Amino acid sequence: MKLKTQKKYINNKFFLVIIPLMFYTTLTFSQVAVKVLTTKEKTLDFNYLVKELEKSYPYFDINKRVNQVDWLSKKEEYQQKIKETKNDKDFFLALTSILNSLNNDHTDTYPTVIYNYFYNAYKGASDQDSSYLPYVQELEKTNTIRTKYWTEINSTILSELKVIDNNKPNLETIKNIEIDFKNSLSVALIHIKSFSYDYLENDSKKLKHFLEKAHNYKNLVIDIQGNDGGDTEYWMGNIIPYLINDTITFSATYGFKRSDRLKKFKPDYFENTITYDEVGLPNMPKELKNGSYLFRKENTIINPISNSRKYSGNIYLLVDDVVFSSAETLAYFCKSTKFATVVGEKTNGDGVGTDPLLLTLPKSGIVIRFSGEMGLNPDGSANDETKTVPDIIIKAKNKKERLNKLLLLIESKITMNR
Repeated sequence: MKLKTQKKYINNKFFLVIIPLMFYTTLTFSQVAVKVLTTKEKTLDFNYLVKELEKSYPYFDINKRVNQVDWLSKKEEYQQKIKETKNDKDFFLALTSILNSLNNDHTDTYPTVIYNYFYNAYKGASDQDSSYLPYVQELEKTNTIRTKYWTEINSTILSELKVIDNNKPNLETIKNIEIDFKNSLSVALIHIKSFSYDYLENDSKKLKHFLEKAHNYKNLVIDIQGNDGGDTEYWMGNIIPYLINDTITFSATYGFKRSDRLKKFKPDYFENTITYDEVGLPNMPKELKNGSYLFRKENTIINPISNSRKYSGNIYLLVDDVVFSSAETLAYFCKSTKFATVVGEKTNGDGVGTDPLLLTLPKSGIVIRFSGEMGLNPDGSANDETKTVPDIIIKAKNKKERLNKLLLLIESKITMNR
């Protein structure tokens, strides 16, 4: 089970463009009483964060290459930014902005903002698999009073910025799956907006019914444009098994640092490690050569459902630059195994790996998550850096136009084969 929880409502990168606002120095929220942090406490928390990232975080050099941000060299600048914050709201904004400058969507304060979601998910997972206990233990280093405090601060910020749409339907009322059948093209089409584990149970029967019917069509289009991930079990358990009649295996290679936090959260990573030379992939980032990284190759097996039959037609996975996390893992799987033709535009990446690490700041109780391994593409390049490049590039102004271009491509192939 992977709990790659995705950003479902608000993209915290919005904070990067905030114009400084005037806030009260004393903050009062409904039924929440928390001592306001001192400058010393805020600085201690920030220094603790930097120290832990230096030991475990793998993407500093990618950020320099891709975004021209040398994050570690800006440590003193960031420290000063933290010291200049006048209250806890300013501190939360500054911390979020600093994390955003890492330019990694798995690195943020999200476990604080929706603490109960994370805690309940990991607590439930740990009941089935003890390897998730470190996540529960890290989350329990804070408490409900402090997390409620920071959640309300975040909500106040977003409300003042008019980011929250109170008329937006909640998760239960959003239609996650859209299905269509193009009989003239013999196309079975499904658009899946999210792989959130909230949808797993509700969508499973719909997916089964659709995929059983799809066997009667010569072309299957799985459209995941705009899908920023969720739980890999969504597609590993509910899509692929209905399209195969034999086990299918795909492998992934990770590079990770020799840190105590990695050993705590992912002790199995340190079993059966391999060296840089043993990985033997051609385009590996140069920072992996310096001896501070270990490597692990992991195989994942997907079994067919009983009595399933192999889909005999053409399978297309339609992607765009939003596709991320466990949705990106599906793109990686399709391209690396040639299970489907990946079509569209380059994805958002960071789908090769497991759950981000958690870090609770000792003074504030803010919980940070961050990527703990560098997932590699089949050619050795970092998935977070080069993403997944489709087999067929389709440039378009929007998702609808990109889908229509794919359908035209399918139509042209039909005409050629007549």
